[in-house]
Amino acid sequence: MKKSLIITVLLLIFNNINSQDIYTAGSYTNSDGSKAAAVFKNGVVIYSLKQDGKDLFSSAMAVDTTNKDIYWSLNSNPVGSISDGYGCVMKNDEIVLDNMPGTCINDISLDGCDIYSAGYMNDIYNATAAVWKNGDTTPLYTYCADQNYSEVLGIDVVNGVVYACGFFEQGLRTGCVWVNGELYATYPNCKVTDIAYNNGDIYYVVSECLSMVYKSGEQLYNMYNHYSGECSDVNDLKVVNDDVYAVGFLGYNDCIVWKNDDLLYLHPYAHEADFRACCFYDQSLYYVGWDDEGNGLVLKDGEILYSMKNYAFYSVWVVPSPLSIEEMETSDNSIVFIYNIFGEIVKTMYSEEDTLTITDLPAGIYIVKRDKSVMKFMKCF
Repeated sequence: MKKSLIITVLLLIFNNINSQDIYTAGSYTNSDGSKAAAVFKNGVVIYSLKQDGKDLFSSAMAVDTTNKDIYWSLNSNPVGSISDGYGCVMKNDEIVLDNMPGTCINDISLDGCDIYSAGYMNDIYNATAAVWKNGDTTPLYTYCADQNYSEVLGIDVVNGVVYACGFFEQGLRTGCVWVNGELYATYPNCKVTDIAYNNGDIYYVVSECLSMVYKSGEQLYNMYNHYSGECSDVNDLKVVNDDVYAVGFLGYNDCIVWKNDDLLYLHPYAHEADFRACCFYDQSLYYVGWDDEGNGLVLKDGEILYSMKNYAFYSVWVVPSPLSIEEMETSDNSIVFIYNIFGEIVKTMYSEEDTLTITDLPAGIYIVKRDKSVMKFMKCF
């Protein structure tokens, strides 16, 4: 007969294991008031870079779900002219696309083994929208180099086809969509803030005072509050089973999530709050940003998972956890393992033991695995 497992601890809360890791990228405030760029895993900093006297931030991230490599942008806010800032692409803690003065990386897309990044490069006089491939310092594409200012805001690469969006300015602003470097569509007095390819169609967001979702050149949805008619700004969209999920803010008061053109979740934060990115995983929508009190937010299906003071999150990816049942080696029925949130074994119980005492473990979240049974518990003190 199998011996029962007894865990001695002051307070345990059990529930089904969350078989996913949540990666976010953004910034946090240093003790001197400047900002450092960082990547977080389940709310813990795993990569971070700072520079005295400058604000750094990460505005884009992509995770290779096969080998868990993380590609993320590192940008510096310009102090003087726009040529004073710089941007690069990091792979984990190493530089892939080198720091280049006057460059900003706004988005990253993975396509097989290829890494694409997009943003702009500039000199003292103008900025040119650009897309880079596999860390080359020479752009794969440049857009509207003859204009006063142009910028790529979003990119999605599928089977080698580069879908990009942004704008150029020469007197008036013109929103743009490009496919493999060629102009696909333009929208006067607007900008195109994000783009996604899905099942043969190109979805993108055209924004002026009101954000609109287009599907392959045809207007699909107006993203606003049907009751108040407030203006909106969409920062990110994802297409899942022909449904469009989008995040941003409404008017000057509310952060919002849309499903198609309906309000899915409304969060009443004041001015300067924002939702920046979203992703869909295991039938749930995850999204990130910050509130009006400077708290970085990670949310799932309308509920806050965690809030971090003086942080800001710009992107989010959710991937299967190494501790999920599908990925763990099957252990002998007589052995129980306890893992910390980093996947490290911190306790082992063998068949001759009746009780596994964990009073010596620090407070935190742990995972218990016995054969194919997996549970999570929280030690509060």
